[in-house]
Amino acid sequence: MANPSPQEIRALADAKGELALRVVPGAKIERAAIENGGLKLWTRTAPEDGKATKAVLAQLAKLLGIPARDVEL
Repeated sequence: MANPSPQEIRALADAKGELALRVVPGAKIERAAIENGGLKLWTRTAPEDGKATKAVLAQLAKLLGIPARDVEL
């Protein structure tokens, strides 16, 4: 399964640029999918000490093709 394109992800954002996001930490593989009108991300990083949050920021930025500093949760 291919990850959604940046255009597909941006189309999910509301007028303020906010995006519904569901995260699955500790996954076997990192991937992304559009589910129920939002973006779902699987990250291998465990949810401890903010590590998963940082990993999700980096993963989302990469999917969108923008610097991680331009993404906030």
